[in-house]
Amino acid sequence: MLEKDTKAIERALRGLPPGLLLPIGARDESSIIKYVGSIERTLVQGVPNKAFIVNVEQHGEINKKLAIWKHPESSALHQCLQVWVHVDYKQYRQVYNMAFPEADLSNKVVDHILNRRVARLKGMTYIRLLPISRAANSSSGSVSEQYGYKYFMSKEMQEIYKNIYVQYADLADIVKMLDIKAGGSFQEGVNEAQKYLLEDE
Repeated sequence: MLEKDTKAIERALRGLPPGLLLPIGARDESSIIKYVGSIERTLVQGVPNKAFIVNVEQHGEINKKLAIWKHPESSALHQCLQVWVHVDYKQYRQVYNMAFPEADLSNKVVDHILNRRVARLKGMTYIRLLPISRAANSSSGSVSEQYGYKYFMSKEMQEIYKNIYVQYADLADIVKMLDIKAGGSFQEGVNEAQKYLLEDE
C-alpha cells in the first residue's frame, strides 16, 4: 500500500480531478517506492541507479465519464509498467528498448515528461519517460519550459518543494502524454485540452 505525499497531492489537485494524479517525478529511489509504485527491475545500475521499470499503482479514483478517457492515447496516462530514469541519464531510447523490446518506436521520440531543469530545481532525481511523436515533443518546450524554470527558481517555490517528494503531471504535461501539440507561446493545445477534463454529456 502506497503512502500519500499530501503536499504534492494538494498542489496537483488545483484544477485536476483525482483520477489524473499522474506521477512523473520523484525525489529519490525511496520516494518512488513509497509514493509511486514498486521497482520491478533495475535497467541500468549505478550509484545512484540510473533507470528502472516501475510498476505504478493508480493514484486516485478515476471518473470514467471524463472526456479524456475517450482520447486514443489515454492508456499512456495510467500505464502500469513505466520507465523511470535518473535526471542526468540521457540514453532514453536505448533504455526504453531494454524495458519494452516489443514497442514500436518508429516515428517516435522517447522523452521525459517533466522538464529536466525544472526537475532539478524541484529536487526530483528521477523522471518518467514516454514515447511521443516528434511534433508533440518539439511543441511542448521552449517558452513554457523557460517560464517554468524561472518560476521554480524563486525562493518561495524552493521552500515549498523542500517538503515534496513526488511530482504529479499538470495539464501541460498531460497534453504531452496524450501526444498532442501544446502549441506556441500561447499554449493553444493546453488551453484546448481543458475540454478533456469535462464529463461527456
